[in-house]
Amino acid sequence: MDERRAMDILSGRRRGLALTLLRTALLAASGPYALVMRCRRALYRLGLLPRRRAGAPVICVGNLTTGGTGKTPMVAWLVSRLREMGYRPAVLTRGYKSVAGVSDEAELLRRATGAPVFVDADRAAAAKAAIADGADVLVMDDGFQHLRLRRDLDVVLIDATNPFGYGHCLPRGLLREPPAALRDADCVVVTRSDAVPGDELAALRTRLRALTPRASLHAAAHRPVALVDDTGATRPLNALAGRKVCALAGIGNPEPFFRMLDNLHVRLVDRRAVGDHAEYAGPLLDMLRDGLSGCEAELVVTTEKDYVRLAAVPLPRPVWRLAVEIDLLDGRDELLSAIRRCLQ
Repeated sequence: MDERRAMDILSGRRRGLALTLLRTALLAASGPYALVMRCRRALYRLGLLPRRRAGAPVICVGNLTTGGTGKTPMVAWLVSRLREMGYRPAVLTRGYKSVAGVSDEAELLRRATGAPVFVDADRAAAAKAAIADGADVLVMDDGFQHLRLRRDLDVVLIDATNPFGYGHCLPRGLLREPPAALRDADCVVVTRSDAVPGDELAALRTRLRALTPRASLHAAAHRPVALVDDTGATRPLNALAGRKVCALAGIGNPEPFFRMLDNLHVRLVDRRAVGDHAEYAGPLLDMLRDGLSGCEAELVVTTEKDYVRLAAVPLPRPVWRLAVEIDLLDGRDELLSAIRRCLQ
């Protein structure tokens, strides 16, 4: 089953008796999962499960749901700010689908941050290696559920367009753990806050304030900053205005990417959303090549995350990528103050 169809089923957009029964079965499975995750976090809070200290300040960037909330741009933003403060940051990541410490995810983080990236499912081991390499502050990517490593600041991202993953934990919804886990957050950043109506954003902030009364709340948006062509040259955002393009996204939430291209006045003759972390090989690659050969697109525009996997793949059209940064719309100074406090 492709990811888009799965999201349609989980969201309830696809109807029918069989799908209703499927959602009911998934809901029955999500209850025990949520209970296990709730108990696990409680055991760490009570100190009954041990946490390890890293030997340097740890800033964790995470989320509540599966899929893309903007963690990589947020990690890049934090690394830049830490460098401006005079620190030597390193990034810790589990390296999804890594082989011998190499993964597309880690490569993307290296490109986005320019910082050393340490790949290990055991974040404490990664932290030890990073400190030995000279890092004096650690940014942990996608670590809100990795509770074994003690952190000094927990930054949790919430996607305004789907903040609570259809309202259920896995497998019925997209929540990795119940929303009550936000009680442990220090800073909550609502990403893509410019993509929802003002009253919807206000209601979300009210709910978040109830869930995490001690955390600071911030709004952020994803901003396209440049296009990078197939030679690696940076082009202005209007470089594709009016040109026929195939948009390709293998990320957790592809719709905002497509909207960005629409706003750049690109003529999207084809929109292709494939699974998150999709491998561009085998039948998927054959289908993509056939589709490009049969459409009128002049080139492909993809995300930076996808480009890491596409760079060495021969396609019948040039592949460009859209560079995106995170923009703190409010609470920027408050977030910087929280960072400085944790470093002290």
